[in-house]
Amino acid sequence: MYRKILVGLDGSERSRYALEEALNFAKKTKAEVIGISVIPPQRELVSSFSLFTHIKDLIRKNYEKALDEAKDLAEEKELTIKPILEEGSPYEKIIEVSQKEGCDLIVIGRRGLTSFEKILLGSTAHKVINKSLIDVLIVPINTKISFKKLLAATDTSEYGNKAVKKAGTIAKSYKGELGILSVIKLPVEPIIDLQEILETLKKELESHLVSLSEEISKDGVKVEIFVKYGEPYKVIVETAKEIDATAIVIGAYSSASEKSLGSVGEKIIAHSSCPVLVVKS
Repeated sequence: MYRKILVGLDGSERSRYALEEALNFAKKTKAEVIGISVIPPQRELVSSFSLFTHIKDLIRKNYEKALDEAKDLAEEKELTIKPILEEGSPYEKIIEVSQKEGCDLIVIGRRGLTSFEKILLGSTAHKVINKSLIDVLIVPINTKISFKKLLAATDTSEYGNKAVKKAGTIAKSYKGELGILSVIKLPVEPIIDLQEILETLKKELESHLVSLSEEISKDGVKVEIFVKYGEPYKVIVETAKEIDATAIVIGAYSSASEKSLGSVGEKIIAHSSCPVLVVKS
């Protein structure tokens, strides 16, 4: 399924952890791993200390060190990694290299649930997820990359359904199981005959999910469907915990120039206790 994986490296704990998990996954699946370290523009810092010409060299060495550590880690696991050092906008270079090298998956690390990351994933990671043309896997620290038990969330849109179908293909490739979930968000304002409306909507959603599951089951994948009520991102994250999902799979919406996450997707990534795969291709 995934044959060439690109991992972003910046020397941080989260990127080192993501690399280690990508290597572990590659060893099991015989995938190729590429590590990219991007030296961002340092105009303000360098111009402020223009007399100290060694500052730029020091910055470069830190990024080179991240690649050296990646090669050492790969050697420890009896694997090889292709190191790439670039200069420029990190997210642009990551996307550019992913296309140039023919990668089919980008792996990004994520720290624990700090208050900052609950609000914002991080500018580079956020831009990579939104602008990448290939799938992106976000790996929190202390989790494993595994597709043995997937939870695919769909709002029955074109993009949500594509994510479910891709999850089915992944589950088949890695001999995994799949849960398909739709969440009905309860209205804030009172509505006449709300219970009847909700029951009708639930039946229609269940019928839709059954149709998706039957198509995927033909390939020998064990599928379970769920329709629940509540705040979508919370229900998705909680359901993943309940079924011991090894990854959550979500889609990305197309705009004029990119396939981007909505606010629900961002919150799922920020709060999930397992890796989240954003389907782009």
